[in-house]
Amino acid sequence: VLREILQNSDDAKSTEQIFILDHNTYSSNKLFKSELQRFQGPALLAINSEIFEERDFDSLLKLSDSEKHDQFDKIGVMGVGFNSIYHITDSPSFITGDKYVILDPHEWYYKGGKKFNFVADNLAKRYPGQFAPFIIPSEESSSNPFKTPFNGTIFRYPLRDNDESDISKKIYKPQEILDMFHKF
Repeated sequence: VLREILQNSDDAKSTEQIFILDHNTYSSNKLFKSELQRFQGPALLAINSEIFEERDFDSLLKLSDSEKHDQFDKIGVMGVGFNSIYHITDSPSFITGDKYVILDPHEWYYKGGKKFNFVADNLAKRYPGQFAPFIIPSEESSSNPFKTPFNGTIFRYPLRDNDESDISKKIYKPQEILDMFHKF
């Protein structure tokens, strides 16, 4: 999984890749939908220095259909590499530029996924619980880090914690992700 994430980062021409194992469980107050609370627990975060291109959004939102097949400079095979993340999560989400995306392959809450403009719609202020898991401590921390676009991409992969998934029944604990780090 970590190698696939790194490969996707390389595909995007990112010059930096950071992995964080977040053990926290975040507040369920003020989420887009109350049912999204199941994704507020421990997660793998993957941060890189590139902003998503529009065609990449379309490929991920289609999930099973990728537009990489005609892009020979992209190393991933038709975008299939990203799907490896579904070994550990059911609903990845990410922030890139001024966009916040939730992928929902089960179509539990959104039909395949949904893209929001979090800056223009002031979503971080209206739904602080939804954005709290994306706040990364850094030298540039502020009281509202999502008031402006993020200069890169933060992927958040909440660890699967129940067996309701149609993708996999395997439940992941933070220790298993830590073991992945050590093997990486």
